[in-house]
Amino acid sequence: MKKIALVGLMLATSVLAGCSNSTGKSVSVSKSGFDGSKVVTIQPHGNACTSMTCTGLGAQWSSADPQNALLLVNVFNEIKGIVAAEINIDGKVYNLQKSKEFTDFDSWTPSVRNSEQTFIVPLALIEKITTSKRTWLRVHTTNGYLEDAVVDNGKDSKALYALKRFMTEVNKAK
Repeated sequence: MKKIALVGLMLATSVLAGCSNSTGKSVSVSKSGFDGSKVVTIQPHGNACTSMTCTGLGAQWSSADPQNALLLVNVFNEIKGIVAAEINIDGKVYNLQKSKEFTDFDSWTPSVRNSEQTFIVPLALIEKITTSKRTWLRVHTTNGYLEDAVVDNGKDSKALYALKRFMTEVNKAK
């Protein structure tokens, strides 16, 4: 039984190691039934994580408020209250403004856990992330903080490419 589990773990590790950072979930483009605006959404993707508990980013934009977007900040594999977040883009630190008071939690199974908080940001901030050489996200939780690179001088992440796909669709929808 132990050998089967070890083979499964090795296979899963090799599959994950072969994954490209430029792949991931696709962007969703829809039309709001409420006001007819175009809505562009990319689900959160992981940053360049160094541990099992990992931060991630996604985004949502609406043509009803074209200068702003929601930045979806996630903590994967952990249920934690997200109380604040900061992003350092090429040496400039931005304190993000929460769009709601409470953190959303998902727990599909005992082994899959997710915490998410949305932040209102200028759309230009997401564009800066996608063109930066070095961006780090720091997520403050109810028991400390986590930080991971989105991009750091050649080291990139799935979140970086997800935000690039997002911006491509936003620019088409404008």
